[in-house]
Amino acid sequence: MMLRQAARWGEVTAISLVWAAAVLGSAVLLMLLPVYTSAASQALGIPATAGLSRADALRLSSQVRSLVSDSRFAPLPATWRGRPGFDEPAVEHLLDVRAVLHVARIVTGAAALVLALYVAFCLARRRTRLLRAGMLGGALLVAALVVVAAIVALGDFDAFFAWFHSLFFRAGTWTFPADSLLIRLFPERFWEVSGAVLAALSLLGGAALAIAARLLRVNASRQLLH
Repeated sequence: MMLRQAARWGEVTAISLVWAAAVLGSAVLLMLLPVYTSAASQALGIPATAGLSRADALRLSSQVRSLVSDSRFAPLPATWRGRPGFDEPAVEHLLDVRAVLHVARIVTGAAALVLALYVAFCLARRRTRLLRAGMLGGALLVAALVVVAAIVALGDFDAFFAWFHSLFFRAGTWTFPADSLLIRLFPERFWEVSGAVLAALSLLGGAALAIAARLLRVNASRQLLH
């Protein structure tokens, strides 16, 4: 009995982690859509503060987004209208970002596949209680991660930003002069807003997961009554 209960707890814990990975990964991938980069850049007034026209800022930021998210991309310009553009260290960092996002896609896709198989298996075997527990666990895990990250970021965003980058990139490969084109296109306030948007998308995904678990419970109750 104890072994069976421990196995169920282990299953719920493992599948909760998979649900959380799927939700967080999906939120990250949604932010790679062209519309987000364009909308955020315009809303924050980045073209003006970057010393670029609106058309130039949107074109260059779109090229950066394409480099890190699309297998088919145009090389970034080393100069732009007679001024320094994207130098080799900037391009190398963006390629590092591209590699991280590639892994994120693989993990998110793998999580989605595992979950599709798991949901089908649970529904076929009428294991809705364990299915609901895993979904709620995933939703709670996402909420907990977002809350902890928000508290740390609000306390010292620069330190949080540096720590986050240290998880994925070598020291010295992701810092650039304040007047570099990459930093002017994507200043700190862009990442502050992006962090808030990512948190909101993650919480929405977690909420959808919790609602789905609730609907499963209601449906299971109705079936018992019939």
